Amino acid sequence: MKSPSVSIVVPVYNGAAYLGETLDSLLAQSFGDFELLVIDDGSTDASSEVVRSRKDERIRLIRKENGGLCHALNRGIEEARAPYIARNDQDDISFPHRLERQMQVMKEHSEAMGMFAYNTKFGARHRWSNSDKLTMASGRVREYAPIEDGSLLGSTMFVRTEALRAIHGFRQSYYPVDDWDLECRLAQEGTLLVLQEPLVAYRFQTSANTYRVFAEMQEKTRWTEDSYRRRLRGVPELTFDQFIETQPKDRWSRLARRRIDTAKLQMRTAGQEYLDGRYFSAATHLSAAFVLDPADMARRVGHLLSRSA
Repeated sequence: MKSPSVSIVVPVYNGAAYLGETLDSLLAQSFGDFELLVIDDGSTDASSEVVRSRKDERIRLIRKENGGLCHALNRGIEEARAPYIARNDQDDISFPHRLERQMQVMKEHSEAMGMFAYNTKFGARHRWSNSDKLTMASGRVREYAPIEDGSLLGSTMFVRTEALRAIHGFRQSYYPVDDWDLECRLAQEGTLLVLQEPLVAYRFQTSANTYRVFAEMQEKTRWTEDSYRRRLRGVPELTFDQFIETQPKDRWSRLARRRIDTAKLQMRTAGQEYLDGRYFSAATHLSAAFVLDPADMARRVGHLLSRSA
């Protein structure tokens, strides 16, 4: 049997509500030479039934005991038969030309080990183009810079299978920022690209795990950056507990971290409320974010104004 050009890996855990829409966006890709690996990580809902309802020979459903997102993704990396792996989370929507564009970029940049792309966001009522932070530039490709770029959307990942296997895939200990940890480690191994045009729509939803683990996410974001800088200096990484012990524990330092983290949560919640059409609530959370971190708000407004000039 001829191996496909791309293995699309979709990790799933109780994702039946939106999984069908996600799968349909992938099955409708303009580039069709792929296998679609759906890794069901012990779902207790109808996720597997949703997958089986799609009668397409390119789909492979793999069911496993629940072990966490990173273990599901690594199972997909292990099972992949193609030279490239594209990730797509269970509720995000790939634009019809996504794979075609990413294959084109990789052919034009044969030295690269992989790439990510920009995304849009959507909720129940609206869409958002990330114009407060990003400048879309169709066709423009640049090299990924971990600290400046931060974490790019995992659902835009398109990376050589051998590169993902060489770094042993995702690390569960870094969850819920395991995607940024992976991006940092890939960037240290070779050229990692960013396509500055949106290829995926990222679904904002109030039930997202992000809200439940937001505080942990901020601590592990700082840990991920520390680990990245340590690797650059050639010194051993710390465990998470060791890293926490190195953080300033005086009252003002702890309050400063809490203020910035809370501002980020207020900003995200404002975005969620706007995308779902709850405008008064969105304005309330946006105002709270401004009070907590006016410098970040000034940067966002400045970016919007520069684009409209």
